[in-house]
Amino acid sequence: MILRQSKMPVMIILIWIFSLSLPAQDNQSAKMVSCFDRKLSSGQDSSVVLTEEQLIAMALMNSYKLQSMQTNIDIAEYRYRSSGRLDNPELRYRDISLSEREKKYKDQQIGLRFSIPKPGELKEERQGSKVRLWDKKVDKERYQQKLAARIRRDVADIIMYDQLLDLAAKRVAIEDRRIEIVEKMVEIGQRSVVYFTKAKMWHAESKNDYARAKQYRIQARSKLSKHTGVDPDVAIMWPEIPEISCDLADLITIALQNRPEIERLNQRIELAGYQNRLERLKVLPWFNYIEMNYHFEREQRVDWLELMMGISIPLLDWNHGNRQATDLAIRKKELEYNALRETIGDEVSMAYEIYQNLLLDWENFQRDAQELISEATTVVTQAHAHNTLLPDEVLEMELTIVDTQKLLAQKRRNLTHAFIDLQYSVGTEEFKLPANPETDGLP
Repeated sequence: MILRQSKMPVMIILIWIFSLSLPAQDNQSAKMVSCFDRKLSSGQDSSVVLTEEQLIAMALMNSYKLQSMQTNIDIAEYRYRSSGRLDNPELRYRDISLSEREKKYKDQQIGLRFSIPKPGELKEERQGSKVRLWDKKVDKERYQQKLAARIRRDVADIIMYDQLLDLAAKRVAIEDRRIEIVEKMVEIGQRSVVYFTKAKMWHAESKNDYARAKQYRIQARSKLSKHTGVDPDVAIMWPEIPEISCDLADLITIALQNRPEIERLNQRIELAGYQNRLERLKVLPWFNYIEMNYHFEREQRVDWLELMMGISIPLLDWNHGNRQATDLAIRKKELEYNALRETIGDEVSMAYEIYQNLLLDWENFQRDAQELISEATTVVTQAHAHNTLLPDEVLEMELTIVDTQKLLAQKRRNLTHAFIDLQYSVGTEEFKLPANPETDGLP
């Protein structure tokens, strides 16, 4: 008993200390919850309306990968500027002897030694640096076009999901009215309980569709916000429905002019030519170095200039295999060039075919859908005015209008995506033919 009484103050103190720590834990928990529940916002006014071009500019500006690629281009540019240069001469100081008596330099020789590059070596080195520079440029340009295409797709998705969310809300409202109407019709014997059960099922399905549409909209806007840094709820101006007037042959011509991979391969072909010439010139005797020396002998009081040089003499033709290899390398690059042109043509053809099919589908469905919506709206208006249809049949017509508008939104998004893919395959945003294809880089 005495032990239990002695422990009571200790227990009270421990409970008091524990109770003091509880508010701090609650505050920390609240802080964590607020961090996760915080609405993503960049501080922009959600009432601002942004265009597609503005969103693309923001995404390009905020891309760390593009900044890294630009840094790689700058590095390659500096290396290209320093390539293909003669090496600095080598200063030589030798033939020095120290007199034991006078402790002075008796003989001395000083000179400069120049390393002579092989014929064509500097051009080959400089062209190699240029190829590496073009590799960086092409990677950045294609990624930039890919990022812009991604933003355009996000905008098209957001436009569609905004429409689908509004249409899903309309459908829920219609299904709410249907439940009330059918329930009353069941009471007076105009509809069966089976129809009422189906109406409840349709009502539940409409609420699920609304929840999914809301979730898809949030995901699409969060995706755009991640790349651009804008507020997820920012208003976006609708771009025009894309349409082009060029035929497939024109698009392939434009692609062969604008796709940066063509110029990169041209640079590699030129490099292969320099490498071939370098190997062929190795059969000629050539200087390895040239050295000029000044020699002074104190005792004999004489000095002179001397010229030394080393010459490589290819008595044995061990380089025959390298010449054949570089001949094949040139042929290989030419084959790669033709293959690249063919690949680009196939990419454009496939994207163009998909775009044309979706464009035809959009034009036909849009025309028929507008007629259907107009006729259904007229029927609904007359039914409300003259009671020509049962109330639930009127709701069916309203649901038909909603479903048609939903299909229109989806087909518009699909057509826009197809146009974006075609644009990326062509490698430009402006479908404009070159003034003279024969002199504008097109063989």
